[in-house]
Amino acid sequence: MKKCLIIGGGLAGLSTAVFLANKGIKVELLEASLKLGGRTYSLEDKFTSDIIDNGQHILMGCYKDTLDFIQIINAEDNFIFQKQLKVNLLKEDFKLFQLKSKNIFYPFNLILALLNYKAITFNERLSLLKFFAKLYFYSGDFLRKLTVYQWLILEKQSENIIKSFWEILAVGALNTNIKRASAKVFSDILKKMFFRGNKASIIILPKFGLSETFCVNSKKFVEENGGKISLLEHVNELVISEKKVISIKTNKREITGFDYVVSAVPYFILKNIPGSNQIILTNIDFQYSTIISIHIWLKENNLEDNFYGLINSKIHWVFNHISHLTLVISDANELAELPKEELFEIAASQLDKYLKISKDKISSYKIIKEKRSTFVPAHDILDKRPDSKTGLVNFFLAGDWVNTGLPSTIESAVKSGRLAAGLIN
Repeated sequence: MKKCLIIGGGLAGLSTAVFLANKGIKVELLEASLKLGGRTYSLEDKFTSDIIDNGQHILMGCYKDTLDFIQIINAEDNFIFQKQLKVNLLKEDFKLFQLKSKNIFYPFNLILALLNYKAITFNERLSLLKFFAKLYFYSGDFLRKLTVYQWLILEKQSENIIKSFWEILAVGALNTNIKRASAKVFSDILKKMFFRGNKASIIILPKFGLSETFCVNSKKFVEENGGKISLLEHVNELVISEKKVISIKTNKREITGFDYVVSAVPYFILKNIPGSNQIILTNIDFQYSTIISIHIWLKENNLEDNFYGLINSKIHWVFNHISHLTLVISDANELAELPKEELFEIAASQLDKYLKISKDKISSYKIIKEKRSTFVPAHDILDKRPDSKTGLVNFFLAGDWVNTGLPSTIESAVKSGRLAAGLIN
């Protein structure tokens, strides 16, 4: 039986291990920390004992590789699947607008959802439909020259459409200001969401904490298929000879006797491992975006829906976990250095303004900042993202930063795992 070492226990590493184990390759995964999941994990709040996530993640029906991964590890029951697309969007004073698909044939269900989205005027809704009608006529080379914002202005999307629809969608998908993000990447996402059938646009939410949702089942699957997961073991050096990794030195041992190696750690970690200079031949100037999650406990929670998007607010999303709320600020670099007390004041003011939840109804809060949550999918990065296959015959790359054609999402991480696994026989 062939053996593969996997460096890194985030979703890219876990999915690589699962896809390989599923086709009969023996795997050993090395994780430097005490936990699996990488930037996708949960923890226990010490004051309330509730399980909270480091950052709220949603999936969509177009996440094909992630859904395949979930099915393999038998984790479908860990998620809530919408039957049809439904997104609650709020303006101030709890003015609710819904982007809601009807139970009719695709694509008429999505067309009607856009036509009935009353946060924008009827003429603006027609402008939105016109944009989607032209989507497939844009060439990728042309869109590579534009930011998302430039593309929207070129298509005469009003500031109200941008604020009430496009910013919510784009910033949520890209975690980047639309004046920086590549129109090409966003175009590819839109095609997957709205042109892949009725289920592609549905929202899928985890029922439990992220560690339980993804990591527990992944670990179990790998181990039941003869694999091994080693925590608190970090790689100190890659020993390379004749275009091949012949051994890996960790803080605990020197490992030999493997057939393949997959690195599934972030770029900024891999490039600092001695020996990686023979793999990464050019410097990639990744810029990163912060996601701030503000967990709020209420004395009484009367919200009925699972999540809400806030229009033209500093808070982009509010997720309702019943025991607590999670407020998400994407593209949050400008707020990342603010003290937690000031961030809480921002959160409290927006809850009051949009959901009519006054500050005196809040019992406690916790703030988590993920400063390297995602990379910025700008033009100058697109062509520099490396493929999974490297110049070494037995060494491959995985991670949301490799050339998956997607922004820095769960789907990109899992797709990279599938691509790496597909190169190993």
